[in-house]
Amino acid sequence: MSVSRRTFLKGTVAGVAGLGVVPVFRHIALTQDKIPGDGPVRYVNSSCAICTNKCVFRGQVVNGVIRRLEPEPDFPKSRGMMCARGNAGATTPYDPDRLKFPLIRTGKRGEGKWKKVSWDEAFAYIAEKTNTLVKEEGGNRATIAFASSEGTYQEHYWNQFREVFGSPNSLRHPTLCLSSNIRGFQSVFGTYPNADVANSRYIILAGADRAEAFMTPDTIDMFNKSMPGRKLIYLDPRFTKTAAKADKWFPIKPGTDMAFALAMLNVIIGENLYDKAFVREHCTGFEELAAHVTQYTPEWAQGETGIEASEIRTVAREFAQTPGAVFYPGRRSSWLRDDVQTRRAIAMVNAVTGSFDRPGGLIPNISIPMKGYFYEPAWYSNPRPRLEEEDVMFLNPRDGSWIAWRDRAIKGDPYRIRGMFINKQNVIDSVPDRNKTFELFDKLDLIVTIDTMMSDTAWYSDVVLPESNYLERFDPPYGLGGIEPVIVLRQPLIAPMYDTRPCFDIVKGLAAHFEDEDGDTLDTYFSGTVEEHAEMFVSGLPGAMEMLREKGFYTDGRSAVMGEYRSGKKTVATPSKKIELYSEDFAGRGLDPMPVYRRPEEPGKGQFRFLVGRHAIHTHSMTAAFPELNWHMPENSLWINAAKAREMGIRSGDLVVAQNRSGAEVRIKAQVTEGIRPDCVYFAHGFGSLSQGKPLVYGKGATQAAILESHFEPVSGNACMHETFVEIRKA
Repeated sequence: MSVSRRTFLKGTVAGVAGLGVVPVFRHIALTQDKIPGDGPVRYVNSSCAICTNKCVFRGQVVNGVIRRLEPEPDFPKSRGMMCARGNAGATTPYDPDRLKFPLIRTGKRGEGKWKKVSWDEAFAYIAEKTNTLVKEEGGNRATIAFASSEGTYQEHYWNQFREVFGSPNSLRHPTLCLSSNIRGFQSVFGTYPNADVANSRYIILAGADRAEAFMTPDTIDMFNKSMPGRKLIYLDPRFTKTAAKADKWFPIKPGTDMAFALAMLNVIIGENLYDKAFVREHCTGFEELAAHVTQYTPEWAQGETGIEASEIRTVAREFAQTPGAVFYPGRRSSWLRDDVQTRRAIAMVNAVTGSFDRPGGLIPNISIPMKGYFYEPAWYSNPRPRLEEEDVMFLNPRDGSWIAWRDRAIKGDPYRIRGMFINKQNVIDSVPDRNKTFELFDKLDLIVTIDTMMSDTAWYSDVVLPESNYLERFDPPYGLGGIEPVIVLRQPLIAPMYDTRPCFDIVKGLAAHFEDEDGDTLDTYFSGTVEEHAEMFVSGLPGAMEMLREKGFYTDGRSAVMGEYRSGKKTVATPSKKIELYSEDFAGRGLDPMPVYRRPEEPGKGQFRFLVGRHAIHTHSMTAAFPELNWHMPENSLWINAAKAREMGIRSGDLVVAQNRSGAEVRIKAQVTEGIRPDCVYFAHGFGSLSQGKPLVYGKGATQAAILESHFEPVSGNACMHETFVEIRKA
């Protein structure tokens, strides 16, 4: 039978429609209306807001409409490239589903009934409700919590509002990401260093899916073919795109990365392959570490990791004998409750081989100094402490610890939380155990959310305040540290299209409706404009603002000078002023002074360990509903090992139910694959939205937040993203 092109295309569209992709065409049609024809062209340099990289781009504007975003070739950190996510940002101002004006809920939470209001009405409503709650709690301003997300450039204004309001309860994203990673490396090196990937000749990655996470410039440098002979070793229970690029992929048993690192130390020290001069001059605790790791042989590690002892020995020897080798520090979200110690073990592999402060190794970050943002603090009598300050050993008071804090808030211990102000953080979809988040929300009398889209969190809020799109607003300069530090700027390509405001205007407007204990309105603590602040930030850097306006970034050409720690010009910021292989600080706090391996919990009969991970096209729930990206992956699916799937009678496309140990469950289509261990399952984040304001992902697939159990690591407060076990069955 022959098939004509017309018949083929007709069938193809029908097939796509059957997969539920038709809404994408509606969105693209609506956004296409904004695409200009020929006309005057102008370029505006600015910086991206789609992920934490903040890459600088050249925005092409035709007839007052954004046509496209192009990479800024001179921006050092993006190496002249721009990823799919950044490109897709060009149409976000024209998304028909974006938030356009302030809203106050009129129905039940999650019912989707809203009233359009003016900004003054919204501010007055928020202030009246908030002041009533504070009064009912005896003047305890800590009863109002504040959540925010990094990367907006204006987050410091949000923090200022929280501080002058008088609440200590701040919650940010790091304890849902890499707090344990940072803490582990800091305990050894006194800093969280960068890997000089561009000059590394041997790289070990433990779960850091660089090919899909797009943390430039590391990703670009890592896969640069101009480094002949470079070797990439990748440990991950899942065959990711990074695994496909690696020289060797080891499907390591989840939670055993520490065993692998300790066995490497056993070989490197036991065979005298360590850098003796570096260890002698710059490290402390080596004798203790050498004695400690004798028990962790490669043969022992084989039983823990599933990686053959001979392979572990080979990797350890190659690593120690290759100049410019580095065991990459992250960014991998927390594995288990011993994650800080796992990161310490990885840091120590780098330390004993002298892979610090040298080309191809770990390099302490530097920055271009800017003048700080200063404001007069407000003082209140009888301030209350954070809820969870006693639950986490190294608690960052600005970041908080989401899981520990939420547990306390649900219990009302040591006091009640009555309201929450949320700035650009999709709490419902990002914090593990969504049922517990709803339990928290049920106890709150007021939820206010600032966002650009109707996220799940906004959908369940009482008031939604629309922030201007990042292509419509001016944000103050933001410093990006690293080996090649820069300062970046965000400036508008177009004027705001709707009744939206930038964060500074929102918090200043809110502040005008609140008073401190002296009766002064809180807006008196906010002075100047964002533009004036920007000028002040870089006033000590001649020509900086001119370059920022023209190029979107500023650099004075500086880069990290290697060898300054080795020469003694600089010292590491540990208590001993040396690289600590044995931590007296940890010992004094009752923690293991050296990493001690404890076998992770095994999945029970019929259980799988649930993994989280990245996807090359999406930045979690932020981009899954982008029309220009959604077509590529309109729905997520559950990876399950082919052999296990056969045993269970599951085929790709079958609807399955995943249920965790607390009884929470999701329904999702299966994807049968050889690319995951038999004891694990996985699905990408960003789907299964509850918000009808995001129709492209509403009810499509599943969200990790619904299935992840709530556990946290008590040293750093990080959520343990891999302590979840699920059972799988056909729906």
